[in-house]
Amino acid sequence: MGNNHSLRISAVAVTAALLLICGVANGKGKTVYVHLVDGNDTNGDGSYKLPYKSWRVALRHAGGGDTIIAKNGNYRKAGREGNWGGLKLILTMADQLEAGDPTQPVPPGARPDAVGIYRYDPANPLTIRAESRHGVVIDHVRFHLASGIIIDGFEIFPNPYYTDDTGKKLNRRRNGIHGDSVYEPEDTYNHVKTNDPPGGHTAAWYDRSLWTSHITVRNARIHYECPPAGCTPSYDPLQDDDRLYLIKFNQSHHIIVEDCDLFDGKNFQRKPAIDLPCSDDVIVRRNLIRNCHRGVVSKGGGRRVLIEANVFVDNSGAAFSGGSTDPDLFIDGRFGDPCSFAYFESYDMTARDNLVVSTRPGERPVEPIAIWAAKNASITNNTFIGIGERGVLLVRPGNEVDSPAKGCRRSVRLMKTEDLTLRGNIFLLSGVVDETMLYQIAGEGTAVSRFDHRDNTFFNGGHDVPVGGLADPNREPGFSKSDPQLAGKQGNDYASWMASAKLKTDSPSAGRGIRAASRE
Repeated sequence: MGNNHSLRISAVAVTAALLLICGVANGKGKTVYVHLVDGNDTNGDGSYKLPYKSWRVALRHAGGGDTIIAKNGNYRKAGREGNWGGLKLILTMADQLEAGDPTQPVPPGARPDAVGIYRYDPANPLTIRAESRHGVVIDHVRFHLASGIIIDGFEIFPNPYYTDDTGKKLNRRRNGIHGDSVYEPEDTYNHVKTNDPPGGHTAAWYDRSLWTSHITVRNARIHYECPPAGCTPSYDPLQDDDRLYLIKFNQSHHIIVEDCDLFDGKNFQRKPAIDLPCSDDVIVRRNLIRNCHRGVVSKGGGRRVLIEANVFVDNSGAAFSGGSTDPDLFIDGRFGDPCSFAYFESYDMTARDNLVVSTRPGERPVEPIAIWAAKNASITNNTFIGIGERGVLLVRPGNEVDSPAKGCRRSVRLMKTEDLTLRGNIFLLSGVVDETMLYQIAGEGTAVSRFDHRDNTFFNGGHDVPVGGLADPNREPGFSKSDPQLAGKQGNDYASWMASAKLKTDSPSAGRGIRAASRE
């Protein structure tokens, strides 16, 4: 008994010591408070009772390992002067900086506009979070050459319909979150082609270490505002050219988007909810994405993108790999070689454990899986419910318009898809497959090599599965057309949607479809 008692005391002591150590570690950084409506930059001290009023001032008092906490409130009430609460991490060493702004060293030979000032050690990042989850409403977040930042818990509600006193639109075509590494000032934003930086190419332009990187967005709600007349029955978001993306990272790397709710992202140009041109090492996981056009798209030569355990509801497709359609886009450049374009839109893309659901007849996913000129794409252990129209997989070309850069003879049309894997998925067909084939190719000259498809379930309500197209799923190894016996019922949040796709214990599709996934 005595020995056991001693062991219990030792365990308690060790636990207490660990808690103390963790507490010290977690408490190393300081906390700075901000409130864009009720704060004060002149008399505030960054405490909970006396928060700062602007993001820029708060950022002057925080660094790597610190936390900026936005006190609850609707920051869009800050108005035009306060960018409607928008969080802009866009300053470079070429901009007019003020006392206290962070500064960064400019590498020899680099231009100051190639170096952002909001750059922190990825191992010791700056955290900017809402006081309570979704308790702070802001218009948008923009990163420009920023690094080592965590954005946590905001409701991001971009309104591209603001107007000035003359009726001119302000803030139009604003994304919810936009990250880029394009060297251009705010007043020419989106006016400079990304393969033609102002003043010509420099070595820094191709230096990925200077790009927007190591950004995490978590626990956010991101959705669009209704237009001024409201979301009336006559309003069609697919005719709304002011909306763009909910999240877009261009020329960025090491990006994480997790545990977010994204919705009402439909727009005139059929943009995806999350767009990732020329972005490497990206993780998109455990997000609920609904009522958008496409879901998540890796493109423009992006590499190592993981799309994992997301729920897509009432979208026109999950997509996974897309096309840039812009031959001027910087996608795989090397300094001194203006013709160094990528050969594939997406390299090493993995989509696994995702749930794609259609709950309304008019929202049947048209292209549940769209692959545009991908190299080594893997789609495994996903569950697709209510799929129809164009089958389950559509392989398309990238850069269908062939317009090489000046002085380049090489074609920029991307026609090949190589090493495509489709394995262990469950497809519940809607019974409407207009093209009478499940695996399809679009675009003249599109070629697919090394297509590995096996162990997939296609349940067509007891009817035969269509044949033809790129390949016949009826002949693939492990083919099944049996009812996979899902738990069923519609969900109302991430957890309940995931639960609806759980297999019953005697399911003939055991080991296929989504595996356990939960938000912390």
